[in-house]
Amino acid sequence: MKAIAPHLVSSHHQAVHLRLGTRGSLLARTQSQLIADVLTRLHPAIKIELRVFKTSGDQIAERPLHEFGGKGLFTRELEQALLAGEVDFAVHSFKDVPTTMPLVEQSNLLVAAVPQREDPRDVLICASARRIADLPPSARVGTGSLRRRCQLLEQRPDLVVQHIRGNIDTRVRKLRDGEFDAVLLAMAGLKRAGLFDAAIMSAIDAPRMLPAPGQGALALQCRKDDERTRAFLAPLNDENSARCVAAERELVRLLEGDCHSPIAAHASIEGGRLSLAAAVGARGGQAPVLRASASAEAPKGLSAAQTVFHLLQKQGVRPLLHGP
Repeated sequence: MKAIAPHLVSSHHQAVHLRLGTRGSLLARTQSQLIADVLTRLHPAIKIELRVFKTSGDQIAERPLHEFGGKGLFTRELEQALLAGEVDFAVHSFKDVPTTMPLVEQSNLLVAAVPQREDPRDVLICASARRIADLPPSARVGTGSLRRRCQLLEQRPDLVVQHIRGNIDTRVRKLRDGEFDAVLLAMAGLKRAGLFDAAIMSAIDAPRMLPAPGQGALALQCRKDDERTRAFLAPLNDENSARCVAAERELVRLLEGDCHSPIAAHASIEGGRLSLAAAVGARGGQAPVLRASASAEAPKGLSAAQTVFHLLQKQGVRPLLHGP
């Protein structure tokens, strides 16, 4: 990461105080602290205070989020605090940041940096199986994701996919307590929270279970008119990660995806080219699942999203997602 110019900290070498807004979950606090640690290593004069907020998504403990407005419920209170000047920036899991229909006015908000992405894959957590194909007949699989639901049922229509909510540690405990035969979670969260256990957890390769757009990436959000904070956050941006997430989110925008849309997308860059693969299920997380992929030069990655969108259109994606 680039060093921050000394004059951006203080011409008098005084400490700069930044307020970082975060949810209270173990993962959210861990992710926020990781970013705080990077910033203070880049310039020790920065002092960062974590301010914890309980979001609407945290308060809806048992019901599916798509019934109440989607994952934007995990960012709403933090964005409101940003606009009110209560915090200077927030760290979000990028997959929780709405692409369409945000719950908070965005005109004075922006993502100032996307740090290097963690492993975007999903993980199968099960004591008796390492692959989805090896799960016992009619196994009870816990997930709160419509995207995961449709891809699971595409591979194994016999599975009993059941709703599960709660923080990472809560979901793992429910599995250990016998409420489910298997649970699916994101590798990135398990790694960052220090909860990955190779004895019962197996990564699912992308072709079998494409991740959510932005999965594994963080979004460092601040106000557009806060030039000081933008300058501090900018060196944390990883260009390839930002380009991949931008292509994935562009596809969601083109599809007019909402909280009821099971859309999976994963972009990667190799040899200067960005490759984008997508899987889209029927509204509500049902079969069938349509798939498409395309590539483009990395700086023109958004064109790969446009190509994938047109390929999905030819397969009838619009009525699948939005009805006839």
